[in-house]
Amino acid sequence: MNKTLTSFFSALSITSACVLPFMLASTLPGLASSPSHAEQPQLPAIATNTALDSARQPMVALALGGGGVRGAAHIGVLRVLQKEGIPIDCIVGNSMGAVVGGLYCANVPLDKIQSILSDGSLVSAYLPHFLWCRIMISPFRSLLYVGRTKPYAGLVSGTKLKATINKLLPSPNLKVEDLKVPFSSIAVSLIDGQAHVLSEGNVDEVLQASATLPLLMQPVPIGKHLYVDGGIRNNLPTTEARHSGARVVISVEIDNDLKPVPAKQFTSYRKVFDRVMNATIEQLDEDKVNGADIVIRPELINIPILSKDRKYVDDATTAGEIAARKALPRIIERLQQSGIDLRLSLIHI
Repeated sequence: MNKTLTSFFSALSITSACVLPFMLASTLPGLASSPSHAEQPQLPAIATNTALDSARQPMVALALGGGGVRGAAHIGVLRVLQKEGIPIDCIVGNSMGAVVGGLYCANVPLDKIQSILSDGSLVSAYLPHFLWCRIMISPFRSLLYVGRTKPYAGLVSGTKLKATINKLLPSPNLKVEDLKVPFSSIAVSLIDGQAHVLSEGNVDEVLQASATLPLLMQPVPIGKHLYVDGGIRNNLPTTEARHSGARVVISVEIDNDLKPVPAKQFTSYRKVFDRVMNATIEQLDEDKVNGADIVIRPELINIPILSKDRKYVDDATTAGEIAARKALPRIIERLQQSGIDLRLSLIHI
């Protein structure tokens, strides 16, 4: 049963929330709705302005897209840029791009970031043991909370995701606004339905909000909003990176390459669903890359969204390194055209 569930959820994309509510609502009626309550705890408000830090004019901004385990490609890209002395003055990330980018800006070594993907601890936050039990009892969810405040809808609370992120941070309650490299994440508010740029508040909460797959995880209350994965509306935040005022914007697109595949593969429900979601993501991201000066596209063929298989993490990381090295000549040329002298650039991390 657990193997079946892993295969099912590996087909979920960051932008699948436009389809997932209808699919799950028909099979899991207990998850179809979950009204908010005044009794629910509210966290400190987070600013949603699109300007990252007007006091520090960035030279190079990095936009990192969402894509689950494929987000390990961001680690490979960052590793190459760091090694080659390419300055990174701010990062805007969504979902796994937010997790990788936020931890990087918090001065967490790339090897440590890769470790939580390689050992499966991060994916375990999405696919805990006995998840099937939660699915089975979800239609009776209302009965479980008779006389008690009903929590927001989600098969898992998301606290494990937050704890996994927090373990890597150099200090507890680290604030986004205190990071050496300016950082923002993208999350969608269920209250107003809009994508928000989160550039203030606790790092672990901001990353958790951006990486919360709706219905699978409970939405994250921050201020007056309930946040879920930003990929519903903005999987690749190129525009927000441009709003930082950076001279050069580099976007990293981690879609699964839509190369032709044999028709016989589509006898599998998972393969059909995965293909539809990949096509949707690719179209959404295509609209977002236009504002970038450089787009890095790692080849991530057949790498699923969620998997505890270390091979996929290693493959994605390697693909990111290869793609970044191929893009280096264009990056250096663009930096020179923008008057950025690499010899004088400071490597922030």
